Amino acid sequence: MEILKKRINNVEKYLSDISDNQNFFIGIKIEPNKIQKILSEKFNKTDENGLMFIPKPYNGIMAQRNTVGEFLSDKSKPKETAYRAQSWSLKDWGGNIHSGTSEVPYKRYPKIFIDPFGLNFILLNDKQYLVINKQFNKKKSEYDKIKSAINLTLELFNKAETFILDVDTDMLKPVRKSVPWEILPQGVRIWNAFKDVANSNQVSKSAKILIEERFKYLEEFKPDVEYQGTAGYSGYIAFAFSSKNIYVLDSILYGNATYIFGGNWEEISQLTKKQIIDDNLYKYRIIHDKNWKIEIGNILNSI
Repeated sequence: MEILKKRINNVEKYLSDISDNQNFFIGIKIEPNKIQKILSEKFNKTDENGLMFIPKPYNGIMAQRNTVGEFLSDKSKPKETAYRAQSWSLKDWGGNIHSGTSEVPYKRYPKIFIDPFGLNFILLNDKQYLVINKQFNKKKSEYDKIKSAINLTLELFNKAETFILDVDTDMLKPVRKSVPWEILPQGVRIWNAFKDVANSNQVSKSAKILIEERFKYLEEFKPDVEYQGTAGYSGYIAFAFSSKNIYVLDSILYGNATYIFGGNWEEISQLTKKQIIDDNLYKYRIIHDKNWKIEIGNILNSI
């Protein structure tokens, strides 16, 4: 799964397309013309062959924790006296400046040193992928380590992706959960055909803003997984709420509608929109209008 965030907290949400106890890698797909720039700016070499790289600590807090570790306060113990350096400067009656540095005492909790993660990156698949040089395993006892690895990668690249090793080719391949069908394929011509929103001149700037607002609002309810139909962004995005056993399907077309289904949504989504509407197969259908946010909020909060 590709992750496009600044950091994550809920690891399990981003491992939904990996089986329990399955091994996987964390990293990014890298463009060949950007490899040298990225390596020189963000990494130091850690082996004489120049094949392994460790993030420079000044990349951010995660890189610092990975490379040099950190000190945390131990609040289970009483405070102790510590000292910090403080520079001072005074002018005497004659106008002469006197300056120096003193050690100033203060109270603080004792510090505990946390060892660095020590994660290195390597280039694999003919330098197509830059990944952390260890396999992770999907089990809850490993979630803290996985979270640290993903957040380190996000800090460096503003994205992260999971990969598995193809046993037939001995090459990495991305882990992506996709659906083998087009979500809510268009039926008759009353539903206007539409191409990729990002490249379309048929959608106004205002409509694109409303599309983005809808998706952001649905994400506030923290769906387990978001699926993209095989039609790409010309189809629907599905927001899965597994614990509630509901699935929200929303179009990238303003002026259409949002559909909410129960657990049989995969079967229903094979039908055309006309079939779904004529047979009332959905639990809820919310038109994209000024009341959309209120209606969606009321439904998702009540289930």
